[in-house]
Amino acid sequence: MSSDSKLLLGLILGAATGAVAGLLLAPASGKKTRENISEKASELKSDLDKKVNDLSKKLKDLDGETLDEFKEKFSEIKSTVKDRFEVLSAKVKDLEKELSEKMASLKKESKPVETSSNSI
Repeated sequence: MSSDSKLLLGLILGAATGAVAGLLLAPASGKKTRENISEKASELKSDLDKKVNDLSKKLKDLDGETLDEFKEKFSEIKSTVKDRFEVLSAKVKDLEKELSEKMASLKKESKPVETSSNSI
């Protein structure tokens, strides 16, 4: 349970407990007390519905923002990886070309080894 949910639950329970305690301790007749309890319960239900709707809306907004942020970061990372891959790929091609040129140069410079017919 998130800290916002715990706080909301605590506030609701505290308000309900306070309202019930206030009604039960107030000097009123049984009928009047039941009417007051019914009225307060109705008010609490209305407040609770409003708070749940607000919290639900905030969670939906948060999900949307989180998803949008994830997509944005993923796109940035994808672009960075693509750029780095292109740079690395170009370096590998340059190294292959350089290696190929050196091999060709070494082949031109090397002379065939003469085998002597005289053995020692």
